[in-house]
This record gives sequence, structure tokens and C-alpha cells, in this order.
Amino acid sequence: MVIPTSMPSIDEEMEKEVIRALREEFFVGGESVKKFEEDFARYVGVKHAVAVSSGTDALVIALRALNIKNEVITTPMTFVATAESIVLAGAKPVFADIDAKTWNIHPREIKKAINDKTKAIMPVHLYGLPVDMKEIMEIAEDQNLYVIEDCAQAHGAEHDGRKVGSIGHVGCYSFYSTKNMTVAGNGGMIVTNDEKIAEISKLLREHGGSNYSKYIGYNARMNTINAAFGRVQLKQLDKWIKRRREIAKLYSDELKDIEEIKLPITSNEHVYHLFVMEAKRRDELREYLRSKGIFCGIHYPIPVHLLAPYREYAMKGYPNAEYHAETALSLPMYPDLKNDEVKMIAGEIKKFYGE
Repeated sequence: MVIPTSMPSIDEEMEKEVIRALREEFFVGGESVKKFEEDFARYVGVKHAVAVSSGTDALVIALRALNIKNEVITTPMTFVATAESIVLAGAKPVFADIDAKTWNIHPREIKKAINDKTKAIMPVHLYGLPVDMKEIMEIAEDQNLYVIEDCAQAHGAEHDGRKVGSIGHVGCYSFYSTKNMTVAGNGGMIVTNDEKIAEISKLLREHGGSNYSKYIGYNARMNTINAAFGRVQLKQLDKWIKRRREIAKLYSDELKDIEEIKLPITSNEHVYHLFVMEAKRRDELREYLRSKGIFCGIHYPIPVHLLAPYREYAMKGYPNAEYHAETALSLPMYPDLKNDEVKMIAGEIKKFYGE
């Protein structure tokens, strides 16, 4: 038996909707794209949603729509696309260390990083756990900064009763195949309550306005069949989140007595895109589990500030992010994972540590 780190959910309704869209709609710019935008905006609780071709495009276009040219504070513990988007948009990433408990960017470290060139904060809701957006928005309002939420890992997550993405000035989602919901390939979404940001984003995704260009833009439209697939996935997202939380609780109950590991914090806001723990002898544990047919991930093995293209932006070391990168291990997490499989995985971890 082989247990993967992640696995997307696909059913007959999704397959039928893709076939229907192929037969009845334009391949690019079909009606399903508009409907997906409407559905997603309604779900998140915002006025506008703009579908694009990837989560990275969503971030780049959001930054461009806000005309961010100087410094953007973000976390070094994230997928490289977060910092990459800042550079591609013509701005400069400035890193702030993470909270050792939540593994999200720490508001205290954000305050330390702010200077006269700071124009925005880009928090990442890492692994599906919302950042403390209340404190970040207070910082942003006090310093007159924009907030772009990187929600690539947090579909459906809420903070203080509001969906992530609806709290900052702009929210950006990814629908890559391993996310909590997907569009059967690459895709992204920009969400906002600001009509001007939404309109500029629509122009930028289509060559800045196509034949009537107002900006230098991108070819970043979402394909129709991806949107059709995503609409069906969205309907099941809350059910999948509930299941992910059940799996996370089972992992936590089974592993809570192992001293060599640190489990993620328990929160009813967490949607567990990934179930990540910090583990001593992490690499040995990963290889041991692999030998048993259990495949675990490392998200992310090198903090962004230590990657070659981004070292010039690092002002100092970020010890919490560096420690987390050395110890973090992602256990299998997806809605179709069975309880007995979770217990088997936990049992092998107990064996490894001599429990």
C-alpha cells in the first residue's frame, strides 16, 4: 500500500461539467469563468473576484493593480512564488520572521521591518492557518500600508468570522492541484471589495486591455474548463474542510505524547491544507516512513531568504523560519484519507521514536 502526501478529489459531477463546458462554451472566456468568479466572490464574502491563470499571476496582478513599487514585507517561510511575485511586480521583498508557535509571520517582526519605503504587507496564511489579521490590519492602518493576503493555502479559512482574502485590501488564491480545492490544473483568483482594483486586474490579465491596452499586461486568463471544474469543487469545499479537521484531530490525538515532535496548534480557524509538524531527526523519519509506503513532504526545505535569487533582500537571519525549515514534515493530508490509514501512519511514527 502506498499513501501519497496529497491527492485531489475528483467525482463524476466534475467530469461531466468539464465535458459540458468543452462542448458548449468557448475554451477561453466562457460563461463558466464569469460564474466561477461570482460563486467565489459570494463564498469569500467580497464584491469582486477576478479569475486568472495561476496563484502567482494573482499576486503579481494584485500588486500591479495597487501600483506597489517600493518595499513589501512578507514571510521567508512560504513557497517562493510569494517573494517572486513581489519582484516580478517591480517591488522589493522585505522579510519578517515567523512566530515559533503558529509558523505564520509575526506582527512584532513586521513592525521592526517597516521603514519609509514600506508600501505593503503580504501575509501568508501558511498551511491553512489564518494569520492574526486583526493586528496586521491595525499596523497597516497606522502606517498607511496596503495588505495583500496570500491565501494560496487557506481556501475557506476564517479569522474572526470573516473569510481570509476579505480582510485585507486584496486576497489572492491558488487552485494548483494540491490545494484544498483545485481547477484540475493551474488557476488563481483575486478577490477584493475595491471596484477599481478589480477592473485594473481584469485589464492586466488580458494584455492590459488587449487591442485597447491601457497597461503592459499579461496573458493570464483562466481557461473555461478549469473554471467549470472549479465551480463543482467549490460546492464541496466546506465538506472537505470538515474532513481535514477530523484527520488533523486524529493525528494530534495519536501523536500528542511523542516528545520529539511539535504538532501544529489546534484552532477552529485552521483548514489544514497541510498537516505539518516539527520533528527531530526529520530526514531519517521521512525515509523510514517512505520505506513503509508513506510519502511525506517538506514544505519548505530552504527559507526564501536563503535561496540564491533572494539573498540580496535578506537584512539578517530569521532563526524561527530557519529552524522550522530544518524540522518541518508534512504528513499525508487529503479528504479521502481513511482513519485507519491515519492511525497506521501515527503508529509507524511511534515505532520510529521508540514509543
